Amino acid sequence: MNLKTSDLLDFYYDELYPQLQVLEEERKKVGKKILWVVAVIGSLALYLIWYTHETSVDLAIAIVAIALGAGSLVVNWIMTGYRRKFKHNIFRQIVTRIDPTLIYSPTGMVPKTLFQLSGLFDEEIDHYTGNDLIKGKIGETPIEFSDLKVEKESTDSKGRRHRHTIFSGTFIMTEFHKNFRHTVRVYPDVAEKYLGVFGGWLQGVADGKLVRMDSPAFEKEFKVIADDPVEAHYLLTPNIMEKLVLLKKKADAPIYLSFKLDKLFIAIANGGAWFEPTLFKSLLSLDVFKSYVENLDLVLGIVEELNLNRRIWSKS
Repeated sequence: MNLKTSDLLDFYYDELYPQLQVLEEERKKVGKKILWVVAVIGSLALYLIWYTHETSVDLAIAIVAIALGAGSLVVNWIMTGYRRKFKHNIFRQIVTRIDPTLIYSPTGMVPKTLFQLSGLFDEEIDHYTGNDLIKGKIGETPIEFSDLKVEKESTDSKGRRHRHTIFSGTFIMTEFHKNFRHTVRVYPDVAEKYLGVFGGWLQGVADGKLVRMDSPAFEKEFKVIADDPVEAHYLLTPNIMEKLVLLKKKADAPIYLSFKLDKLFIAIANGGAWFEPTLFKSLLSLDVFKSYVENLDLVLGIVEELNLNRRIWSKS
């Protein structure tokens, strides 16, 4: 980020704060409406469960599912106007102030084809939605990212349809600065983090193409799957592994990466809430403003943190 902290504070107090004061009043009204809706639907659901609890457990489960679905639809409807004003009037200005060359589309998203091209989530997709698309260049390196929610459907033994989340968070595509031929994928390492060396052995048996890296700190957080171990070590240098460990710590969320077709794909499973308007915290809080700036800085800073602009010795 090129802006100094003092410049951002001036922007916040001089330009953004008067607009936030107006939107803050709407946030309070929206919050009260949502609490009222939750109370009414929750009370109705509890009454129906109490009334039918001796009839069928399945019916009680169905009531809960219907209440959650109806509540979610109503809350989203109530939030629509408030969310739109925040994205168009507030968040757009934050993006532009951080980097005027960036293009922001509140309703845009990374195309489904690019998400599938990453090869990170090899599952059939039934529902693909997203927002907050940001595109541009950091130095000479193009970057494109948005929030995504990717889901699949399944049917249980009783014919009921269920949605399962494949990915929910910020999905990033950028250009990598080295030539490579094979796909290299990096996943959160749950097994080794909690089961130690035995967990690593289990992964090797299960995945078949597990590549062991030389960094204990990296191995604790990630596992690498690649057809060519030599190329995996070529792409994941000690410096990049160190930076990825720091990125994981900053993001405080599971991180997935793939190197494929001269691109670097990064999926941060943060739930897609980084760029959403706050509901139960005041918009006038400086910490809330800082959180939007810091999350944007984290994503845009990936290009500089991983030295993706260094092209002297890499691509021709």
